[in-house]
Amino acid sequence: LADRSKIEKYGLIGSVMDYPATNFRLDPAKQTNYFTDKPGPYDDWAIEYGYSVATESPAGEKERLERILARSTEPALTFGNDADDMRSPGKAIDPRVNVNDLSNDAISYSIERMQLSQKMLDSLKTKYTNKGKSYHELKTAYFVITSEYVNAASAISRYIGGVYVDRAMAGQQGATQPYTPVKYEDQKKAMKALSEHIFSAKALGAPNTLYNYLQSQRRGFNFFTTTEDPKIHERVELIQEIMLDHLLHPNVMGRLTNSRLYGNKYSVNEMVTDLTDAIFKEDINGSVNTFRQNLQITYVTELANIVNDKNRYDNISKSAVLANMNSIMTQMKLALTKGDAETKAHRQHVIFIIEKALDKE
Repeated sequence: LADRSKIEKYGLIGSVMDYPATNFRLDPAKQTNYFTDKPGPYDDWAIEYGYSVATESPAGEKERLERILARSTEPALTFGNDADDMRSPGKAIDPRVNVNDLSNDAISYSIERMQLSQKMLDSLKTKYTNKGKSYHELKTAYFVITSEYVNAASAISRYIGGVYVDRAMAGQQGATQPYTPVKYEDQKKAMKALSEHIFSAKALGAPNTLYNYLQSQRRGFNFFTTTEDPKIHERVELIQEIMLDHLLHPNVMGRLTNSRLYGNKYSVNEMVTDLTDAIFKEDINGSVNTFRQNLQITYVTELANIVNDKNRYDNISKSAVLANMNSIMTQMKLALTKGDAETKAHRQHVIFIIEKALDKE
């Protein structure tokens, strides 16, 4: 992506049918094209198969087309369509087939995009405050940047419990195996990135001086059925919920266990434990900020729903969740006297949710 000579030859992506992230780079020295400007290698290959001149002999034509098809294992021709993409929580299995991602190291690239988004949030008010104009453009910019943030985080989350798919034919040159779980190290890298950039007490923050100015322009009666004050906590909570919806989806949790039979080393128990640590460990001995209070309540509520779900979740997933709920309750009871009054009330709330769920079970 930073090599202009390669971009001039191949473009930025394998096919113009992709839905990639815009190639903005955190380091200006690495900035090249923002968008691809030519058909990619897959496009050229598909056009060759569909439109190149046929031979006169039917047997020769069959051989010629098979020779073209045999190239499908070349890395530059990697392709997946909408049926294979992971844009929705729990959908599909191969994290390389996705929207709003870029590069063959999508985790590192998406971390960079979140860092870039955070940097832009810090300077947003100065850039989008224009004398004589409303602050509507500033509010729009805030939503655009936080949307890019969640797109990057979503791309990262799909590597947890992900399985790479190879649909090459048996014996085809360059073929691997049909299903290869994402490496343990990459799944842990993805969880670490989400821990730091989505679930941390410092994540998703913007300068407090920005929030006072996130105002929509008044147009007729456009505030008639709602209030116009900025809903910051709701925005942050939505972003965090989107990540949890995927990580705690029954398809993902079940696949973490099933894929252990063919190479996965990241168990569902370790995944849920890592998630619990990311959401509770950082501020267990002090006060919990309001963003994290929302996150922790949302998380234990989802865990409670899993334990009491009779149909969708496998027993291994439920066992992992139950163990973590008991661990969280123990931590909360030990920390009840720590932090400010708001935090103490919050921890009592967490305990209430868990005890109610376990009593029901």
